[in-house]
Amino acid sequence: MNYVLQVLFVLILMAVGYFARKRGMVSATGTAEMVRLLIAIIYPCLIFSSITRLDARELAANWVMPVMAIAIAGTGLLLGLAALRFLKVTDPRRANAFLFQNTINNYLFLPLPLVMLLWGEEGVALLVFASMGFELTVWTVGVFLFNRSSRFSEGIRMMFGPPLVTLVFSLFWVCVRDLLHPGLPASGFIADLARRMLELLHFGTDAVGKATIAVSMIVAGSRIAALDVRAVFDRHVWIAAALRLVVTPVVFILLLKTIPMGEMAYGILAVVAVMPAAVASLVFSERFGGDSDFVATTLLITHLGAVATIPLLLAWAL
Repeated sequence: MNYVLQVLFVLILMAVGYFARKRGMVSATGTAEMVRLLIAIIYPCLIFSSITRLDARELAANWVMPVMAIAIAGTGLLLGLAALRFLKVTDPRRANAFLFQNTINNYLFLPLPLVMLLWGEEGVALLVFASMGFELTVWTVGVFLFNRSSRFSEGIRMMFGPPLVTLVFSLFWVCVRDLLHPGLPASGFIADLARRMLELLHFGTDAVGKATIAVSMIVAGSRIAALDVRAVFDRHVWIAAALRLVVTPVVFILLLKTIPMGEMAYGILAVVAVMPAAVASLVFSERFGGDSDFVATTLLITHLGAVATIPLLLAWAL
Protein backbone atom coordinates (compact mmCIF):
# COMPACT_ATOMS: atom_id res chain seq x y z
CA MET A 1 0.00 0.00 0.00
CA ASN A 2 2.88 2.37 0.81
CA TYR A 3 4.26 2.27 -2.74
CA VAL A 4 0.79 2.85 -4.23
CA LEU A 5 0.44 6.00 -2.10
CA GLN A 6 3.92 7.10 -3.21
CA VAL A 7 2.98 6.78 -6.89
CA LEU A 8 -0.24 8.71 -6.21
CA PHE A 9 1.82 11.45 -4.52
CA VAL A 10 3.94 11.74 -7.68
CA LEU A 11 0.77 12.11 -9.76
CA ILE A 12 -0.53 14.82 -7.39
CA LEU A 13 2.71 16.80 -7.77
CA MET A 14 2.45 16.44 -11.54
CA ALA A 15 -1.12 17.75 -11.30
CA VAL A 16 0.19 20.86 -9.51
CA GLY A 17 2.46 21.57 -12.47
CA TYR A 18 -0.34 20.75 -14.92
CA PHE A 19 -2.81 23.23 -13.42
CA ALA A 20 -0.11 25.86 -12.91
CA ARG A 21 0.61 25.73 -16.67
CA LYS A 22 -3.07 25.69 -17.61
CA ARG A 23 -3.79 28.74 -15.44
CA GLY A 24 -0.83 30.68 -16.83
CA MET A 25 1.22 30.60 -13.62
CA VAL A 26 4.04 28.77 -15.45
CA SER A 27 4.93 29.39 -19.10
CA ALA A 28 6.96 27.36 -21.57
CA THR A 29 9.88 29.71 -20.91
CA GLY A 30 9.46 29.30 -17.15
CA THR A 31 9.47 25.52 -17.53
CA ALA A 32 12.68 25.65 -19.55
CA GLU A 33 14.30 27.89 -16.93
CA MET A 34 13.32 25.46 -14.15
CA VAL A 35 14.97 22.66 -16.14
CA ARG A 36 18.23 24.61 -16.43
CA LEU A 37 18.13 25.41 -12.70
CA LEU A 38 17.54 21.75 -11.88
CA ILE A 39 20.51 20.49 -13.88
CA ALA A 40 22.91 23.28 -12.92
CA ILE A 41 22.23 23.64 -9.18
CA ILE A 42 19.39 21.70 -7.52
CA TYR A 43 20.14 18.18 -8.78
CA PRO A 44 23.91 18.41 -8.10
CA CYS A 45 23.10 19.44 -4.50
CA LEU A 46 20.99 16.29 -4.11
CA ILE A 47 23.83 14.13 -5.45
CA PHE A 48 26.39 15.66 -3.09
CA SER A 49 24.19 15.52 0.02
CA SER A 50 23.18 11.89 -0.67
CA ILE A 51 26.60 10.45 -1.47
CA THR A 52 28.53 12.22 1.29
CA ARG A 53 26.29 10.53 3.87
CA LEU A 54 27.80 7.17 2.90
CA ASP A 55 30.88 5.44 4.29
CA ALA A 56 33.76 4.46 1.99
CA ARG A 57 34.32 1.03 3.54
CA GLU A 58 30.63 0.16 3.31
CA LEU A 59 30.70 1.25 -0.33
CA ALA A 60 33.62 -1.05 -1.06
CA ALA A 61 31.87 -3.97 0.67
CA ASN A 62 28.69 -3.46 -1.37
CA TRP A 63 30.21 -2.73 -4.80
CA VAL A 64 27.67 -5.07 -6.40
CA MET A 65 24.81 -2.59 -5.84
CA PRO A 66 25.80 0.13 -8.37
CA VAL A 67 27.02 -2.58 -10.77
CA MET A 68 23.61 -4.27 -10.67
CA ALA A 69 21.91 -0.89 -11.03
CA ILE A 70 23.87 -0.44 -14.26
CA ALA A 71 22.70 -3.96 -15.19
CA ILE A 72 19.05 -2.90 -14.71
CA ALA A 73 19.64 0.04 -17.05
CA GLY A 74 21.54 -2.18 -19.50
CA THR A 75 18.69 -4.71 -19.58
CA GLY A 76 16.27 -1.93 -20.45
CA LEU A 77 18.60 -0.53 -23.12
CA LEU A 78 19.05 -3.91 -24.84
CA LEU A 79 15.32 -4.69 -24.78
CA GLY A 80 14.62 -1.19 -26.10
CA LEU A 81 17.06 -1.68 -28.97
CA ALA A 82 15.42 -5.00 -29.83
CA ALA A 83 11.97 -3.38 -29.79
CA LEU A 84 13.16 -0.55 -32.06
CA ARG A 85 14.45 -3.05 -34.62
CA PHE A 86 11.07 -4.77 -34.60
CA LEU A 87 9.12 -1.50 -34.80
CA LYS A 88 11.41 -0.05 -37.52
CA VAL A 89 11.40 3.44 -35.93
CA THR A 90 13.20 5.85 -38.27
CA ASP A 91 12.79 9.17 -36.42
CA PRO A 92 16.01 9.56 -34.37
CA ARG A 93 14.35 11.80 -31.76
CA ARG A 94 11.62 9.23 -31.19
CA ALA A 95 14.13 6.36 -31.09
CA ASN A 96 16.34 8.16 -28.56
CA ALA A 97 13.40 8.99 -26.30
CA PHE A 98 12.11 5.40 -26.56
CA LEU A 99 15.50 4.04 -25.48
CA PHE A 100 15.91 6.51 -22.62
CA GLN A 101 12.46 5.68 -21.22
CA ASN A 102 13.29 1.99 -21.07
CA THR A 103 16.87 2.48 -19.85
CA ILE A 104 16.34 4.84 -16.91
CA ASN A 105 13.52 4.48 -14.40
CA ASN A 106 12.47 6.21 -11.19
CA TYR A 107 15.35 4.66 -9.28
CA LEU A 108 15.49 6.65 -6.04
CA PHE A 109 12.45 8.69 -5.01
CA LEU A 110 9.74 6.07 -5.53
CA PRO A 111 11.65 3.09 -4.06
CA LEU A 112 12.87 5.09 -1.05
CA PRO A 113 9.86 4.81 1.31
CA LEU A 114 9.32 1.13 0.52
CA VAL A 115 12.98 0.31 1.13
CA MET A 116 12.84 2.28 4.39
CA LEU A 117 9.75 0.33 5.47
CA LEU A 118 11.21 -3.11 4.65
CA TRP A 119 14.93 -2.73 5.50
CA GLY A 120 15.34 0.49 7.51
CA GLU A 121 18.30 2.88 7.36
CA GLU A 122 20.72 0.17 6.21
CA GLY A 123 18.49 -0.51 3.22
CA VAL A 124 18.26 3.20 2.41
CA ALA A 125 22.08 3.50 2.43
CA LEU A 126 22.32 0.59 -0.02
CA LEU A 127 19.62 2.14 -2.22
CA VAL A 128 21.49 5.46 -2.37
CA PHE A 129 24.70 3.59 -3.19
CA ALA A 130 22.93 1.60 -5.93
CA SER A 131 21.55 4.84 -7.36
CA MET A 132 25.13 5.87 -8.18
CA GLY A 133 25.07 3.25 -10.94
CA PHE A 134 22.04 4.94 -12.44
CA GLU A 135 23.55 8.41 -12.00
CA LEU A 136 26.62 7.31 -13.93
CA THR A 137 24.41 5.81 -16.66
CA VAL A 138 22.16 8.87 -16.84
CA TRP A 139 25.01 11.33 -17.27
CA THR A 140 26.93 9.22 -19.78
CA VAL A 141 24.65 6.94 -21.83
CA GLY A 142 21.59 9.11 -21.16
CA VAL A 143 23.22 12.28 -22.45
CA PHE A 144 24.45 10.53 -25.59
CA LEU A 145 21.01 9.07 -26.28
CA PHE A 146 19.66 12.60 -26.65
CA ASN A 147 22.74 13.78 -28.57
CA ARG A 148 23.61 10.92 -30.92
CA SER A 149 23.32 13.24 -33.90
CA SER A 150 25.67 15.79 -32.32
CA ARG A 151 29.45 15.85 -32.61
CA PHE A 152 31.30 13.58 -30.19
CA SER A 153 33.02 16.57 -28.57
CA GLU A 154 29.63 18.20 -27.97
CA GLY A 155 28.36 15.01 -26.32
CA ILE A 156 31.42 14.91 -24.04
CA ARG A 157 30.92 18.56 -23.08
CA MET A 158 27.28 17.95 -22.15
CA MET A 159 28.13 14.73 -20.31
CA PHE A 160 30.61 16.49 -18.04
CA GLY A 161 28.04 18.93 -16.76
CA PRO A 162 27.42 19.84 -13.10
CA PRO A 163 25.71 16.52 -12.10
CA LEU A 164 28.48 14.17 -13.31
CA VAL A 165 31.24 16.47 -12.01
CA THR A 166 29.44 16.57 -8.65
CA LEU A 167 29.13 12.77 -8.60
CA VAL A 168 32.88 12.31 -9.18
CA PHE A 169 33.77 15.02 -6.66
CA SER A 170 31.43 13.50 -4.03
CA LEU A 171 33.02 10.05 -4.39
CA PHE A 172 36.47 11.64 -4.08
CA TRP A 173 35.29 13.54 -0.98
CA VAL A 174 34.03 10.32 0.69
CA CYS A 175 37.24 8.40 -0.08
CA VAL A 176 39.51 11.17 1.24
CA ARG A 177 37.36 11.67 4.33
CA ASP A 178 37.07 7.99 5.32
CA LEU A 179 40.35 6.51 4.09
CA LEU A 180 42.86 9.31 4.67
CA HIS A 181 41.15 10.84 7.73
CA PRO A 182 42.30 14.44 7.24
CA GLY A 183 41.94 16.16 10.59
CA LEU A 184 41.39 19.70 11.75
CA PRO A 185 43.10 21.18 14.78
CA ALA A 186 41.21 20.43 17.99
CA SER A 187 40.56 24.09 18.69
CA GLY A 188 41.22 27.56 17.44
CA PHE A 189 39.52 30.13 15.23
CA ILE A 190 40.49 28.48 11.93
CA ALA A 191 39.33 25.03 13.09
CA ASP A 192 35.99 26.39 14.33
CA LEU A 193 35.46 28.36 11.13
CA ALA A 194 36.25 25.30 8.98
CA ARG A 195 33.80 23.12 10.94
CA ARG A 196 31.06 25.71 10.63
CA MET A 197 31.69 26.06 6.90
CA LEU A 198 31.45 22.27 6.45
CA GLU A 199 28.23 22.15 8.45
CA LEU A 200 26.82 24.99 6.36
CA LEU A 201 27.84 23.22 3.14
CA HIS A 202 26.07 20.01 4.17
CA PHE A 203 23.00 21.86 5.42
CA GLY A 204 22.77 24.04 2.31
CA THR A 205 23.20 21.25 -0.25
CA ASP A 206 20.71 19.06 1.63
CA ALA A 207 18.10 21.84 1.77
CA VAL A 208 18.49 22.75 -1.91
CA GLY A 209 18.73 19.13 -3.06
CA LYS A 210 15.42 18.24 -1.43
CA ALA A 211 13.71 20.51 -3.94
CA THR A 212 14.73 18.19 -6.81
CA ILE A 213 11.69 15.94 -6.53
CA ALA A 214 9.08 18.69 -6.24
CA VAL A 215 10.54 20.86 -9.01
CA SER A 216 10.98 17.84 -11.34
CA MET A 217 7.36 16.80 -10.86
CA ILE A 218 6.09 20.34 -11.46
CA VAL A 219 8.19 20.52 -14.65
CA ALA A 220 6.70 17.20 -15.75
CA GLY A 221 3.15 18.38 -15.03
CA SER A 222 3.74 21.65 -16.86
CA ARG A 223 5.01 19.78 -19.92
CA ILE A 224 2.09 17.32 -19.82
CA ALA A 225 -0.28 20.31 -19.87
CA ALA A 226 1.15 21.26 -23.27
CA LEU A 227 0.59 17.77 -24.72
CA ASP A 228 -1.43 17.10 -27.82
CA VAL A 229 -4.07 14.62 -26.55
CA ARG A 230 -3.52 12.52 -29.67
CA ALA A 231 -0.16 11.48 -28.21
CA VAL A 232 -2.04 9.14 -25.83
CA PHE A 233 -3.08 7.04 -28.83
CA ASP A 234 0.48 6.63 -30.10
CA ARG A 235 1.24 2.89 -30.14
CA HIS A 236 4.92 3.53 -29.40
CA VAL A 237 3.90 5.06 -26.07
CA TRP A 238 2.04 1.92 -25.02
CA ILE A 239 4.81 -0.38 -26.22
CA ALA A 240 7.39 1.66 -24.27
CA ALA A 241 5.13 1.57 -21.20
CA ALA A 242 4.72 -2.22 -21.45
CA LEU A 243 8.49 -2.65 -21.76
CA ARG A 244 9.20 -0.36 -18.81
CA LEU A 245 6.51 -1.69 -16.46
CA VAL A 246 6.45 -5.42 -17.29
CA VAL A 247 8.99 -6.84 -19.73
CA THR A 248 12.20 -5.20 -18.46
CA PRO A 249 11.55 -5.82 -14.73
CA VAL A 250 10.52 -9.45 -15.33
CA VAL A 251 13.59 -10.19 -17.47
CA PHE A 252 15.95 -8.52 -14.99
CA ILE A 253 14.44 -10.19 -11.91
CA LEU A 254 14.69 -13.60 -13.59
CA LEU A 255 18.39 -12.88 -14.21
CA LEU A 256 18.79 -11.52 -10.68
CA LYS A 257 17.48 -14.76 -9.19
CA THR A 258 20.47 -16.60 -10.71
CA ILE A 259 23.06 -14.33 -9.03
CA PRO A 260 24.12 -15.21 -5.48
CA MET A 261 23.67 -12.21 -3.16
CA GLY A 262 22.17 -11.25 0.19
CA GLU A 263 18.42 -11.15 0.67
CA MET A 264 18.42 -7.40 1.34
CA ALA A 265 20.48 -6.56 -1.75
CA TYR A 266 18.25 -8.76 -3.91
CA GLY A 267 15.09 -7.17 -2.50
CA ILE A 268 16.29 -3.61 -3.01
CA LEU A 269 17.32 -4.29 -6.61
CA ALA A 270 13.96 -5.98 -7.30
CA VAL A 271 12.13 -2.93 -5.92
CA VAL A 272 14.18 -0.58 -8.12
CA ALA A 273 13.64 -2.75 -11.21
CA VAL A 274 9.82 -2.50 -11.12
CA MET A 275 9.64 1.31 -10.97
CA PRO A 276 8.08 3.41 -13.77
CA ALA A 277 9.90 5.77 -16.15
CA ALA A 278 12.12 8.45 -14.61
CA VAL A 279 10.81 12.00 -14.29
CA ALA A 280 14.37 12.99 -15.24
CA SER A 281 13.62 11.78 -18.77
CA LEU A 282 11.44 14.84 -19.33
CA VAL A 283 14.07 17.13 -17.83
CA PHE A 284 16.61 15.64 -20.26
CA SER A 285 14.26 15.91 -23.21
CA GLU A 286 13.50 19.56 -22.51
CA ARG A 287 17.18 20.37 -21.98
CA PHE A 288 18.63 18.47 -24.95
CA GLY A 289 15.84 18.78 -27.52
CA GLY A 290 14.23 15.33 -27.40
CA ASP A 291 10.74 14.15 -28.35
CA SER A 292 9.10 15.73 -25.30
CA ASP A 293 5.52 14.85 -26.27
CA PHE A 294 6.42 11.16 -26.39
CA VAL A 295 8.44 11.36 -23.17
CA ALA A 296 5.72 13.24 -21.24
CA THR A 297 2.99 10.84 -22.38
CA THR A 298 5.05 7.76 -21.53
CA LEU A 299 5.88 9.27 -18.16
CA LEU A 300 2.19 9.78 -17.37
CA ILE A 301 1.10 6.32 -18.61
CA THR A 302 3.86 4.45 -16.74
CA HIS A 303 3.09 6.19 -13.45
CA LEU A 304 -0.63 5.47 -13.80
CA GLY A 305 0.09 1.86 -14.73
CA ALA A 306 2.58 1.44 -11.89
CA VAL A 307 -0.27 1.62 -9.37
CA ALA A 308 -1.20 -1.89 -10.56
CA THR A 309 2.12 -3.35 -11.75
CA ILE A 310 4.30 -2.53 -8.73
CA PRO A 311 2.32 -4.55 -6.14
CA LEU A 312 1.81 -7.45 -8.57
CA LEU A 313 5.48 -7.71 -9.58
CA LEU A 314 6.77 -7.29 -6.04
CA ALA A 315 4.39 -9.99 -4.78
CA TRP A 316 6.01 -12.32 -7.33
CA ALA A 317 9.62 -11.15 -6.87
CA LEU A 318 9.71 -10.93 -3.07
